[in-house]
Amino acid sequence: MKKTLRYNYRLNPTPEQEAKLIEFGETARGIWNLLLSENMRRYEFDKTFLFYNDMASLLKEIKPFEEFTWIKSFDSAAAQQVARDLETALKNAISKGRLQRFPKHKISYKKKKLHNDSFRAVNNSNCIRIEDGTISIPKVGKVPIILHRELASKIKTVTVQFRHGKWECSITQEMECKTALRVLKTITGFDINSKQTVVGSNGYVADNPKFLKQSKAKLNQLQRQLARRNKGSNRWHKTRQRINKLHGKISRQRLDFAHQISRQITNENDILVFEDLNVKAMQKFNGSMVADNVMALITQLSKYKAELEGKLYHEIGRFEKSTGICAECGQHHVLTLNDRHFICVACGVHQNRDLSAAKSIANTGELDLIAAGIVARVNPTFQRKAANKMKVFELSKFAVGSEKKRSSLAFIS
Repeated sequence: MKKTLRYNYRLNPTPEQEAKLIEFGETARGIWNLLLSENMRRYEFDKTFLFYNDMASLLKEIKPFEEFTWIKSFDSAAAQQVARDLETALKNAISKGRLQRFPKHKISYKKKKLHNDSFRAVNNSNCIRIEDGTISIPKVGKVPIILHRELASKIKTVTVQFRHGKWECSITQEMECKTALRVLKTITGFDINSKQTVVGSNGYVADNPKFLKQSKAKLNQLQRQLARRNKGSNRWHKTRQRINKLHGKISRQRLDFAHQISRQITNENDILVFEDLNVKAMQKFNGSMVADNVMALITQLSKYKAELEGKLYHEIGRFEKSTGICAECGQHHVLTLNDRHFICVACGVHQNRDLSAAKSIANTGELDLIAAGIVARVNPTFQRKAANKMKVFELSKFAVGSEKKRSSLAFIS
């Protein structure tokens, strides 16, 4: 099985190349606004929308006109990618199962004073390649790139964007997932909370570094400076850019921390069980705390890393109770947010709130996997005569053309 991954690299374009990248970003924004306006006009006329094939044909038809020469100087494959993005946005907005809003027109540089437009180029006929420390971008040329890691496979697409004062390119590649492990030795549940970022049922704890809190003093200072500036002046725009760069630093720190934690727990465990958290609703309660804890990001990164390594990732139900359950006897308790420890009323064992929740998540995930038929409990040969037996499971699959289950994987906990 193949999986598409995205890797980000820093670009160091020359002044001429930078002007070309800014122009292409503006062109992509202009094509988006043009096609969106045409869709809105079409819907008012006959209650229909233009989708990818119609939008691609429209771009081809208007290129010869003098008013649209700016589209002719743009990469045609990149223009088609704008049409694909708009088609996806329209389908998400009109489908009943999605809560996405109708797409909007993109604001120009003159209003926001930030070059954060982007465009995506497609690697057709090997037109995008990395040679001698440069990346070839269609109609731009060879742009110097900081290649901090080697490419894993052939380049599919490249998205170029100016973010937080630096030029970046996001390269998508296809990675081959490893074959599923034949023996999986550990199953671990992970509880994500506000105090510690991750608490594992095996005793693993990752404290929350709170990067926003570390930079809060500097951020408050810059925001006070911005409030004293005359809005729209050069000093006002410079202070605003400094705030933007500081937010970019915090974002990169969070992403790096989430990658390190997800990589560590994926390497040390074979089956990962998480909670299905409603992060969007939690942000309404305390948005800055939830964002600084990278709750959703860790689960997303752990999921794709587990798939690449041939391991098993599982999420228990959103409404499954995990907090306040005794890890020894399963007695339920009602705890407040201030109760970090509790004593079980049934067995009298003193327990940590987060550790017991992680163990409860692991037990619930184990039962879910067995009930779904993904794993089945077996008695391995090497421990049939052992006094202390460990839990051993076998991952079950239906054989092709047969209704009998075929054992292909096993894990030990």
